[in-house]
Amino acid sequence: MIESTAILRFSGVSAQKMRQMADLVRGKNVAEALHSLQFQTKASAKPMFKLISSAVANAREKSNAAQERFEADSYVVTSVMVDEGPMQKRFRPRAQGRAYRIRKRSCHVQLVLGADAGAAAKRRRAPARSIAAAVTPAKADAAAGAKRGKKTKAAAAAK
Repeated sequence: MIESTAILRFSGVSAQKMRQMADLVRGKNVAEALHSLQFQTKASAKPMFKLISSAVANAREKSNAAQERFEADSYVVTSVMVDEGPMQKRFRPRAQGRAYRIRKRSCHVQLVLGADAGAAAKRRRAPARSIAAAVTPAKADAAAGAKRGKKTKAAAAAK
């Protein structure tokens, strides 16, 4: 599987606000990240949504060029870096001839999609038995009683 990147430059949102969305999607599966961004009310969610969609499209194009199979579910947002961009400086008139500076901030975002190691392992490996199925009911009762500090008949039988 090929790693994919997408870069958003000169976004009209401040870096502080964009980092909130970056923290929200970092480490998540692509489908989960897009779903969580879809229902955010913050203005920085929309550019982040488009950026992840762009990275998925880049991954699709790379896999087509390499003639590999493309599975969007197997990608994870491995890293998101948000840096400050240039500031536009404006002035606002105030009382008695003064002027206050307004800084219109921007940011640059770099997003990297990588392989989900867990999803690849799940596809290759046979389903494992659960731990609860391996423990017999008598041993489970004894373990539960031991946690509470009680000795039960099952605990005595297990010994």
